[in-house]
Amino acid sequence: MIARVINVLLGLALAATSMWEPAGSAVRWHDLVLGLTVAGLSLAAMAVPPLTYLCTVIGVWMFLSGMFLPVVPHIYIGIVAGTLIFIFSLISTRDRTFWPFGGEPARS
Repeated sequence: MIARVINVLLGLALAATSMWEPAGSAVRWHDLVLGLTVAGLSLAAMAVPPLTYLCTVIGVWMFLSGMFLPVVPHIYIGIVAGTLIFIFSLISTRDRTFWPFGGEPARS
């Protein structure tokens, strides 16, 4: 579950960083739409876990998108955000390793 929350935050951060690009540019729209899509899919994946695979695909696309949209800030943001979204989308929704409440009871 914590991986979904982190992906929601990553998606919102990606959407927020899109505001650094010039208004109306392709890079701005690309990052804004994908950021909000990742955030929405991650929220929906809390109820429907297979939706995380769409976030995996978006993470790979973000990593590679710098080749097609060669704007320097976008390249770095795409590499970092794409890698993190990819990694966190592969963690199971049932994983409660770092979840602060509602997890497994402590074992002695």
